[in-house]
Amino acid sequence: AGPAGVRRYVAAAGMAGWPVLSEPHGGARYGDNAMAAYHHLLGTPEFAEAHRPDVVVTLGRPSLSKSLLAWLPQAAEHIVVAPDLTRWPDPTRSATQVAQAVEIPVAAGDDAWLASWRRADAAARAAVDGVLDGSGLSEPRLARDLADLLPAGSLLLVGSSMPIRDLDQAMRPRRGLRIMANRGVAGIDGVVSTALGAALAHNGPAFALMGDLTFLHDQNGLVLGPLEPRPDLCLVVVNNDGGGIFSMLPQAALRDPFERVFGVAHGVDLAYLAAATGTPYTSVSEPEQLDKALRGSGVRIVEVRTDRAANAELHAAVREAAGAAVRAALSG
Repeated sequence: AGPAGVRRYVAAAGMAGWPVLSEPHGGARYGDNAMAAYHHLLGTPEFAEAHRPDVVVTLGRPSLSKSLLAWLPQAAEHIVVAPDLTRWPDPTRSATQVAQAVEIPVAAGDDAWLASWRRADAAARAAVDGVLDGSGLSEPRLARDLADLLPAGSLLLVGSSMPIRDLDQAMRPRRGLRIMANRGVAGIDGVVSTALGAALAHNGPAFALMGDLTFLHDQNGLVLGPLEPRPDLCLVVVNNDGGGIFSMLPQAALRDPFERVFGVAHGVDLAYLAAATGTPYTSVSEPEQLDKALRGSGVRIVEVRTDRAANAELHAAVREAAGAAVRAALSG
């Protein structure tokens, strides 16, 4: 469904008392029914078990949260909304119906189901925010704060791997922000060029959030001919000197082989790379510096340097805090 279709279903869910679980680029993370912490809710077994739905309706292709993908098949009925009834997204192979549109019934007055979701979501979000607020300018805090700071009418293009996942797990509900991401093959090729093209087509300020490997894979996207149009685009690059997502996986314990095969540190100084293309560059190390660094015009780069090992530890702390908060909300 396009943006108008998504808004229609969000409005229907509001009247029906249905929770809305939206990936950042799904365009539905706003309003009272948006469950921003759904990944942590469904990643807590006690909550997922107690909240098996009778009916779930999906628009688009869920791809970010393993806990969501594990929970979808638990629904008694899973309706996939797809404009083309010959092809539809169903990564969990759990669809019981495929339809071009669905009528969501208005609630009969029992709001206990929605209240339970809201209570757990509020608890998880408070726990996540508490950890992130004490983490300095960490990767998930950068994603959260970036989504908060961008002016209404902005475009945010998000790279694959950890940036889109950090945004998914930390972004607060809000309106006025158009988020895009390459979630087909979820690759890191051509993201700088994609951001430039999207910014040129967007009527308003544009921003992009990506990792260092994603940026380096398409650094030539910054080489623009003298007669080419230049968009208003701020490229925010998280530089943890390698592939940070792999530090979350079991192979991180292999140390030296891991660093060469998965960590793939590159040691590139992005300030020099920016200078080579005449692109304005700013380095940010504190949360308070971010708002000012984002301002400007034309194509520009903001770099935030982080540490892969510390980032993995922070993600573990966030999971633990969110899970404890959800379990407390269930028993409260």
